[in-house]
Amino acid sequence: MKAFIEPFTKETGIKVGQDSPLSYPKLKAMVDAKRVTWDAMEAYSYFAVGECGTYLEKIDYSIVDKSKIEPGLALECGVPNMKSALLLVYNTDKYGDNPPTSWKDFFDTKKFPGKRGMMNAADQGALEAALLADGVDGKDLFPLDYDRAFAKLDSIRDDTKFIATGADQEQALQNGTVDMMLAWPGRAYDAVTKGAKLKPVWNQPIFYNDVFVVPKGTKNKKAVMEFLNHVVSAEAQATLAENIAYAPINPAAKPNIDAVKKSFLPSGQDNGTGIKRDDKWWADNLVDATERWTKWSAG
Repeated sequence: MKAFIEPFTKETGIKVGQDSPLSYPKLKAMVDAKRVTWDAMEAYSYFAVGECGTYLEKIDYSIVDKSKIEPGLALECGVPNMKSALLLVYNTDKYGDNPPTSWKDFFDTKKFPGKRGMMNAADQGALEAALLADGVDGKDLFPLDYDRAFAKLDSIRDDTKFIATGADQEQALQNGTVDMMLAWPGRAYDAVTKGAKLKPVWNQPIFYNDVFVVPKGTKNKKAVMEFLNHVVSAEAQATLAENIAYAPINPAAKPNIDAVKKSFLPSGQDNGTGIKRDDKWWADNLVDATERWTKWSAG
Protein backbone atom coordinates (compact mmCIF):
# COMPACT_ATOMS: atom_id res chain seq x y z
CA MET A 1 0.00 0.00 0.00
CA LYS A 2 2.64 2.55 1.06
CA ALA A 3 5.15 1.79 -1.66
CA PHE A 4 3.06 0.85 -4.66
CA ILE A 5 -0.67 1.51 -4.47
CA GLU A 6 -1.18 4.78 -2.58
CA PRO A 7 1.49 6.78 -4.48
CA PHE A 8 0.36 5.41 -7.87
CA THR A 9 -3.28 6.31 -7.22
CA LYS A 10 -2.33 9.77 -5.98
CA GLU A 11 -0.20 10.39 -9.06
CA THR A 12 -2.53 8.96 -11.73
CA GLY A 13 -6.00 8.84 -10.21
CA ILE A 14 -6.17 5.15 -11.11
CA LYS A 15 -7.61 3.17 -8.21
CA VAL A 16 -6.06 -0.21 -7.38
CA GLY A 17 -8.14 -2.77 -5.50
CA GLN A 18 -6.69 -5.71 -3.61
CA ASP A 19 -7.60 -9.35 -3.21
CA SER A 20 -5.91 -12.20 -1.37
CA PRO A 21 -4.51 -14.73 -1.11
CA LEU A 22 -2.65 -15.09 -4.37
CA SER A 23 -3.63 -18.28 -6.15
CA TYR A 24 -2.09 -19.82 -9.24
CA PRO A 25 -5.10 -22.13 -9.82
CA LYS A 26 -7.51 -19.18 -9.48
CA LEU A 27 -5.58 -17.13 -12.02
CA LYS A 28 -5.60 -20.04 -14.47
CA ALA A 29 -9.32 -20.60 -13.92
CA MET A 30 -10.02 -16.93 -14.68
CA VAL A 31 -8.08 -17.11 -17.93
CA ASP A 32 -9.65 -20.42 -18.98
CA ALA A 33 -13.14 -19.02 -18.32
CA LYS A 34 -12.27 -15.72 -20.04
CA ARG A 35 -13.45 -13.91 -16.91
CA VAL A 36 -10.30 -12.19 -15.75
CA THR A 37 -10.91 -9.97 -12.73
CA TRP A 38 -7.30 -9.60 -11.59
CA ASP A 39 -4.99 -7.29 -13.52
CA ALA A 40 -1.81 -8.26 -11.68
CA MET A 41 -0.82 -10.94 -9.21
CA GLU A 42 2.29 -11.36 -7.10
CA ALA A 43 4.07 -14.61 -7.90
CA TYR A 44 7.35 -16.45 -7.73
CA SER A 45 9.47 -15.81 -10.81
CA TYR A 46 9.35 -19.45 -11.91
CA PHE A 47 5.58 -19.08 -12.43
CA ALA A 48 6.24 -16.15 -14.77
CA VAL A 49 8.72 -18.30 -16.70
CA GLY A 50 6.52 -21.39 -16.88
CA GLU A 51 3.23 -19.75 -17.88
CA CYS A 52 4.50 -16.96 -20.14
CA GLY A 53 2.28 -16.46 -23.16
CA THR A 54 -0.23 -19.09 -22.09
CA TYR A 55 -1.77 -17.81 -18.89
CA LEU A 56 0.23 -14.59 -18.67
CA GLU A 57 0.51 -11.46 -20.79
CA LYS A 58 3.93 -10.38 -21.99
CA ILE A 59 5.14 -7.26 -20.25
CA ASP A 60 5.03 -4.10 -22.35
CA TYR A 61 8.51 -2.76 -21.82
CA SER A 62 7.68 0.29 -23.91
CA ILE A 63 5.69 1.36 -20.83
CA VAL A 64 7.60 -0.40 -18.04
CA ASP A 65 11.10 1.09 -17.96
CA LYS A 66 13.40 -1.94 -17.94
CA SER A 67 16.45 0.29 -17.43
CA LYS A 68 15.31 0.81 -13.83
CA ILE A 69 15.48 -2.93 -13.09
CA GLU A 70 18.66 -4.68 -11.98
CA PRO A 71 20.06 -6.56 -15.01
CA GLY A 72 18.91 -10.17 -15.23
CA LEU A 73 15.74 -9.76 -13.15
CA ALA A 74 13.21 -8.52 -15.73
CA LEU A 75 11.26 -11.37 -17.33
CA GLU A 76 9.23 -11.55 -20.50
CA CYS A 77 6.07 -12.11 -18.44
CA GLY A 78 7.10 -10.84 -15.02
CA VAL A 79 8.17 -7.56 -13.44
CA PRO A 80 10.28 -8.02 -10.29
CA ASN A 81 9.07 -6.14 -7.23
CA MET A 82 11.53 -7.19 -4.52
CA LYS A 83 14.70 -9.22 -3.99
CA SER A 84 14.96 -11.90 -1.35
CA ALA A 85 16.80 -15.05 -0.35
CA LEU A 86 16.21 -18.29 1.45
CA LEU A 87 18.86 -18.25 4.14
CA LEU A 88 19.95 -19.70 7.45
CA VAL A 89 19.11 -17.72 10.57
CA TYR A 90 19.94 -18.80 14.11
CA ASN A 91 19.21 -17.91 17.72
CA THR A 92 22.22 -16.09 19.18
CA ASP A 93 21.30 -17.02 22.77
CA LYS A 94 21.27 -20.71 21.84
CA TYR A 95 24.59 -20.87 20.01
CA GLY A 96 26.57 -18.06 21.63
CA ASP A 97 30.20 -17.94 20.51
CA ASN A 98 29.93 -21.07 18.35
CA PRO A 99 27.22 -20.26 15.81
CA PRO A 100 26.39 -22.19 12.64
CA THR A 101 28.05 -20.73 9.57
CA SER A 102 26.88 -23.00 6.72
CA TRP A 103 24.21 -25.37 5.49
CA LYS A 104 26.52 -28.17 6.60
CA ASP A 105 26.11 -26.87 10.15
CA PHE A 106 22.33 -26.70 9.71
CA PHE A 107 22.38 -30.44 9.09
CA ASP A 108 24.90 -31.23 11.87
CA THR A 109 22.71 -32.03 14.86
CA LYS A 110 25.62 -33.31 16.98
CA LYS A 111 27.75 -30.17 16.78
CA PHE A 112 24.70 -27.90 16.71
CA PRO A 113 21.88 -29.54 18.66
CA GLY A 114 18.49 -27.89 18.54
CA LYS A 115 15.28 -27.68 16.58
CA ARG A 116 15.41 -26.77 12.91
CA GLY A 117 12.60 -25.05 11.06
CA MET A 118 11.73 -25.13 7.38
CA MET A 119 8.72 -24.28 5.28
CA ASN A 120 6.67 -27.35 4.38
CA ALA A 121 6.96 -26.90 0.63
CA ALA A 122 9.31 -28.25 -2.01
CA ASP A 123 10.16 -24.86 -3.48
CA GLN A 124 11.28 -23.20 -0.25
CA GLY A 125 14.96 -24.10 -0.39
CA ALA A 126 15.20 -27.32 1.61
CA LEU A 127 16.17 -29.47 -1.38
CA GLU A 128 18.87 -27.03 -2.45
CA ALA A 129 20.16 -26.57 1.12
CA ALA A 130 20.35 -30.33 1.65
CA LEU A 131 22.46 -30.79 -1.48
CA LEU A 132 24.74 -27.88 -0.58
CA ALA A 133 25.18 -29.39 2.89
CA ASP A 134 26.04 -32.72 1.28
CA GLY A 135 28.85 -31.15 -0.69
CA VAL A 136 27.28 -30.38 -4.04
CA ASP A 137 28.86 -27.33 -5.67
CA GLY A 138 26.45 -24.44 -6.13
CA LYS A 139 27.14 -24.45 -9.88
CA ASP A 140 26.04 -28.09 -10.10
CA LEU A 141 22.80 -27.96 -8.09
CA PHE A 142 20.42 -28.24 -11.02
CA PRO A 143 18.90 -30.55 -12.00
CA LEU A 144 18.27 -31.38 -8.34
CA ASP A 145 19.25 -34.88 -7.26
CA TYR A 146 16.11 -35.94 -5.38
CA ASP A 147 17.53 -39.14 -3.87
CA ARG A 148 20.58 -37.40 -2.49
CA ALA A 149 18.59 -34.43 -1.20
CA PHE A 150 15.96 -36.51 0.60
CA ALA A 151 18.60 -38.80 2.07
CA LYS A 152 20.26 -35.75 3.60
CA LEU A 153 16.92 -34.39 4.79
CA ASP A 154 16.23 -37.74 6.47
CA SER A 155 19.18 -37.04 8.76
CA ILE A 156 17.37 -34.10 10.43
CA ARG A 157 13.74 -35.18 10.14
CA ASP A 158 13.40 -35.84 13.90
CA ASP A 159 14.91 -32.44 14.66
CA THR A 160 12.78 -30.46 12.23
CA LYS A 161 9.60 -28.46 12.65
CA PHE A 162 7.67 -28.02 9.42
CA ILE A 163 6.22 -24.52 9.05
CA ALA A 164 2.97 -23.88 7.17
CA THR A 165 2.84 -20.09 6.71
CA GLY A 166 4.99 -16.99 6.90
CA ALA A 167 3.19 -15.92 10.06
CA ASP A 168 3.96 -19.31 11.63
CA GLN A 169 7.58 -18.92 10.62
CA GLU A 170 7.82 -15.56 12.35
CA GLN A 171 6.07 -16.90 15.46
CA ALA A 172 8.39 -19.92 15.72
CA LEU A 173 11.44 -17.67 15.53
CA GLN A 174 9.97 -15.22 18.02
CA ASN A 175 8.95 -17.72 20.69
CA GLY A 176 12.01 -19.98 20.35
CA THR A 177 10.15 -23.03 19.06
CA VAL A 178 13.06 -23.41 16.63
CA ASP A 179 16.73 -22.62 17.20
CA MET A 180 17.64 -22.15 13.56
CA MET A 181 15.61 -21.91 10.40
CA LEU A 182 15.75 -21.93 6.64
CA ALA A 183 14.00 -18.60 6.64
CA TRP A 184 12.53 -15.72 4.71
CA PRO A 185 14.55 -12.65 5.73
CA GLY A 186 11.46 -10.45 6.00
CA ARG A 187 9.83 -12.74 8.55
CA ALA A 188 13.10 -13.22 10.43
CA TYR A 189 13.63 -9.46 10.67
CA ASP A 190 10.06 -8.95 11.86
CA ALA A 191 10.73 -11.50 14.62
CA VAL A 192 13.83 -9.51 15.61
CA THR A 193 11.77 -6.32 15.91
CA LYS A 194 9.57 -8.20 18.39
CA GLY A 195 12.47 -9.35 20.55
CA ALA A 196 13.89 -12.46 18.89
CA LYS A 197 17.69 -12.81 19.16
CA LEU A 198 18.56 -13.81 15.60
CA LYS A 199 21.39 -13.43 13.14
CA PRO A 200 21.45 -14.33 9.44
CA VAL A 201 24.13 -16.44 7.77
CA TRP A 202 24.96 -15.17 4.28
CA ASN A 203 26.92 -18.23 3.22
CA GLN A 204 25.31 -19.78 0.11
CA PRO A 205 21.94 -18.05 0.37
CA ILE A 206 19.45 -19.11 -2.29
CA PHE A 207 18.44 -15.94 -4.10
CA TYR A 208 15.03 -15.40 -5.63
CA ASN A 209 12.74 -12.49 -6.37
CA ASP A 210 9.00 -11.97 -6.34
CA VAL A 211 7.37 -10.63 -9.48
CA PHE A 212 4.10 -9.15 -10.62
CA VAL A 213 2.47 -11.09 -13.45
CA VAL A 214 -0.47 -10.02 -15.61
CA PRO A 215 -3.21 -12.59 -16.33
CA LYS A 216 -3.82 -13.14 -20.02
CA GLY A 217 -6.95 -11.32 -21.11
CA THR A 218 -6.88 -8.45 -18.62
CA LYS A 219 -9.16 -5.61 -19.68
CA ASN A 220 -6.87 -2.99 -18.14
CA LYS A 221 -3.58 -3.83 -19.78
CA LYS A 222 -2.32 -0.27 -20.31
CA ALA A 223 -3.24 0.81 -16.78
CA VAL A 224 -1.59 -2.22 -15.20
CA MET A 225 1.60 -1.63 -17.19
CA GLU A 226 1.62 1.95 -15.89
CA PHE A 227 1.23 0.56 -12.37
CA LEU A 228 4.15 -1.83 -12.91
CA ASN A 229 6.26 1.05 -14.18
CA HIS A 230 5.60 2.80 -10.87
CA VAL A 231 6.54 -0.37 -8.97
CA VAL A 232 10.07 -0.38 -10.40
CA SER A 233 10.71 3.31 -9.70
CA ALA A 234 13.46 4.23 -7.26
CA GLU A 235 10.99 5.98 -4.96
CA ALA A 236 8.62 3.00 -4.75
CA GLN A 237 11.46 0.54 -4.21
CA ALA A 238 13.03 2.64 -1.47
CA THR A 239 9.69 2.96 0.32
CA LEU A 240 9.22 -0.80 0.06
CA ALA A 241 12.54 -1.59 1.74
CA GLU A 242 11.84 0.98 4.44
CA ASN A 243 8.64 -0.85 5.37
CA ILE A 244 9.53 -4.53 4.89
CA ALA A 245 12.86 -6.38 4.96
CA TYR A 246 13.31 -7.10 1.28
CA ALA A 247 15.78 -5.45 -1.06
CA PRO A 248 15.03 -3.09 -3.96
CA ILE A 249 15.23 -4.33 -7.55
CA ASN A 250 16.11 -0.81 -8.70
CA PRO A 251 19.82 -0.08 -8.11
CA ALA A 252 19.03 3.64 -7.84
CA ALA A 253 16.77 3.12 -4.81
CA LYS A 254 18.31 4.48 -1.60
CA PRO A 255 16.16 3.32 1.31
CA ASN A 256 16.72 4.87 4.72
CA ILE A 257 17.14 1.73 6.87
CA ASP A 258 19.09 0.83 9.98
CA ALA A 259 22.03 -1.56 10.20
CA VAL A 260 19.99 -4.41 11.66
CA LYS A 261 17.47 -4.40 8.83
CA LYS A 262 20.26 -4.03 6.29
CA SER A 263 21.88 -7.17 7.67
CA PHE A 264 18.78 -9.13 6.61
CA LEU A 265 18.62 -7.70 3.06
CA PRO A 266 20.46 -9.37 0.19
CA SER A 267 23.01 -6.70 -0.63
CA GLY A 268 26.33 -8.42 -1.32
CA GLN A 269 27.03 -9.95 2.10
CA ASP A 270 27.30 -13.40 0.50
CA ASN A 271 30.73 -12.60 -1.00
CA GLY A 272 29.79 -14.35 -4.21
CA THR A 273 28.66 -17.59 -2.57
CA GLY A 274 24.97 -17.07 -3.33
CA ILE A 275 22.98 -19.37 -5.59
CA LYS A 276 20.19 -18.11 -7.83
CA ARG A 277 17.15 -20.37 -7.85
CA ASP A 278 16.77 -21.96 -11.28
CA ASP A 279 13.39 -20.64 -12.48
CA LYS A 280 13.27 -22.81 -15.59
CA TRP A 281 13.94 -26.00 -13.62
CA TRP A 282 11.29 -25.13 -11.05
CA ALA A 283 8.78 -24.19 -13.74
CA ASP A 284 9.29 -27.58 -15.39
CA ASN A 285 9.50 -29.67 -12.22
CA LEU A 286 7.32 -28.05 -9.56
CA VAL A 287 4.55 -30.65 -9.74
CA ASP A 288 6.93 -33.60 -9.52
CA ALA A 289 9.03 -32.00 -6.78
CA THR A 290 5.90 -31.16 -4.78
CA GLU A 291 4.56 -34.72 -5.03
CA ARG A 292 7.89 -36.10 -3.81
CA TRP A 293 8.11 -33.52 -1.02
CA THR A 294 4.56 -34.15 0.19
CA LYS A 295 5.18 -37.88 0.36
CA TRP A 296 8.45 -37.38 2.22
CA SER A 297 7.24 -34.76 4.71
CA ALA A 298 4.19 -36.87 5.54
CA GLY A 299 6.72 -39.50 6.52
